[in-house]
Order: sequence, then C-alpha cells, then structure tokens
Amino acid sequence: MNLSRRNFLSLTLTSGLIALYNNKVFANSNFGTQKKKVLILIEMRGGNDGLNTIIPYKNSIYFSQRPNISIKKSLKLNSELALNPMMESLIPLWDKKQLTFALGVGWPNPNRSHFMAMDQWSTGNESGIGKGWLAKIADSINDQKYLLSLGPTSSNAIEGSKFNSLHFLGNEKKLFKDINYENPEITKNIKSLKRFLEIEEFSNQKIIELKDKVKKLPFDIMLPKGQLSKQTSTALKIINTDFPPSFIQMELGGFDTHQNQIIRQNRLLKELSENIFALKRGAEKLNKNVELNIVVTSEFGRRLKENGSKGTDHGSASIAFLIGDIFKEKFVGKYPDLNNLDERGDLIPNLYPNDLYGYIQKKIWG
Repeated sequence: MNLSRRNFLSLTLTSGLIALYNNKVFANSNFGTQKKKVLILIEMRGGNDGLNTIIPYKNSIYFSQRPNISIKKSLKLNSELALNPMMESLIPLWDKKQLTFALGVGWPNPNRSHFMAMDQWSTGNESGIGKGWLAKIADSINDQKYLLSLGPTSSNAIEGSKFNSLHFLGNEKKLFKDINYENPEITKNIKSLKRFLEIEEFSNQKIIELKDKVKKLPFDIMLPKGQLSKQTSTALKIINTDFPPSFIQMELGGFDTHQNQIIRQNRLLKELSENIFALKRGAEKLNKNVELNIVVTSEFGRRLKENGSKGTDHGSASIAFLIGDIFKEKFVGKYPDLNNLDERGDLIPNLYPNDLYGYIQKKIWG
C-alpha cells in the first residue's frame, strides 16, 4: 500500500491539556480491559542513508552513482526493493506483518544542518519550533504520567508536554538513584529557578518510584551487544512494571557516514535491527498487558551520489520504520525517483514527517 502526502492530510495531530495521572485515575481507566499502549521512538542520529537501508536492487542509477558503496547482495522485499542484509533480524517481523517501511520521508525544503533538521523532525514542524511530536500526542490522549528519554542525549520530541519529561541520559544507576539536592535560600524567590527546582523534584520523585518498581530481566530475555543494548535493557525493565509510560525515547548515534560508509552503517543497522527485535519479543514475554509499538526515524537521508571518501553527504528524503501488530502495510509513501532529483541533487521527499506522525497516531490511538 503506497500512501502519498495527499493520503495523509486527514490524519492530523491533536493537542489538549490533560492533568497528571495518578494511581486512582489509572484504576478507573480501561487499563484492565485494554492493553497499555507504549510507543518507543528510536532516533538514528547523524542522518541515516535510506538508499543503503532499503535498496532499489534493480535500479541501474543506484549502482552507477555508487560504484564503491552500493549494496550488491540484499534481502528481497518485493520485485523492486530489498533490505540491507545486516538487518536480517527484522525479517521475522516483516513476515508476520509487524513491520512497515515509510519511504521518501522528508521536508519539501530540507535543511542539511543536523541541529535544525533534528528540531524539524522532533517537532513535526518545518520551522523547527514548537512542542515535540510525542509531546503533542501525549497531550491529546488520556493515558499518561510522564515521557521518558533513555538516550545519552535527550530529544525535543518529548519536550513541551503538559506532562513532565524524565531524562535518563544513558546512566541507569543515575536513573534509579535517589537524588538529593538543596534548594539554596538565596534562590528561593527567583521564580524561574524555583520552577526548575520544582520540576527537578518531581523528576527525582518519579525516578525513586521507578527504582521501587523495576525488576531484573529474566534470564530468557536475550539482549544484543552494543551501545543501544543498555537502553533496550532499561526500556524492557520499565515495560515490565505495572504502569509503564506511554512514550519512551531512545537513540543510536553514528549515522553521519561521510567516510567508509559500508562498514560503519552496516554495523549500526545490524545493531539497530537486533535491538528492535529484542524490544518487540521481550515486551511480548514480559508484559502481556502492553501493546508495544516502535518508530525509528533519522533527521535526514543522504545524497544519491557517493563522495570521494567512500561515503555520502547530507541529503533529504529518508526511511522510517514502524513496528507493531497494527502496522500491517508493507510500505507507506513512495520510494524516491532516482531519475528525478532536485536542483541540489537531492532525493525529493513525498511524505512529510508531520503527516507520518499523524498516521502513526491514527493507527495506534485511533
């Protein structure tokens, strides 16, 4: 099923103001009869090359423009497209219709700056200004306590919500540590700092609550190796609590492959796919009351033509992954036309991030 931007226009994000949840509200909710919906966002930091992720294996332009870095052997998905062979861990999800690839995702006037592009993707706004896209959804659903970031850096995707965002910053000991701080007398009348300390106090209290609820993972939960594995482990421990947050953000860096792309990207894609599989299957084993969905994005794609260092430079249209039992379509969006580039030599996107986010919200929360 190919969904262009036009098909997405009716699927828009809504926002509202919702008070913080407490246990009484949870007790009165439909949690007991319906599964708790948890969305994990994994951000591929650096700009993942979509053309070497989903490969147009019959397209001569692809191979001619990438004599040194094209993928020659791949896992066929259909008569035109194939998956990078290092991502074979995703094939079981693909076969069970638990995996959708969003093709040609990007902005009409892409910004090649990492910081600006990340702001655009995080907010779902081409200006890069406003609430994070997960924060917008959080404010529109009645199923929330806080938004959680597990990555070594945080993400604007969870910022701006009525609910607090907790930042783990890659250190599980810090996340589950009882943090004590003093509120200096000299600052008690400074309104902005006082508010900051109030938020910090709330965050510390939630971290203490998590510490009491989190259990060790069973021995039969297999975790892959690599930098993303620690985040996967923490996410699964939190999913294995009574009331996990609806939104968890993770990240994997290193996708800015200006040099020696084949080795670097293949290693990262292998690590990413193994962790996606571990999250999906681990959540199914640990908590039958959770419906886990995973979204994987990157701030931009890369150029069609390889550079002189066996890599690729910043581009535009990219690939996103949607994982979950509700994502039955094989593809949404259209694969970029390699014979029709923009004036800068970039791939032309056909599916805007804000429309993709609306589609995701519609699929998960209706």
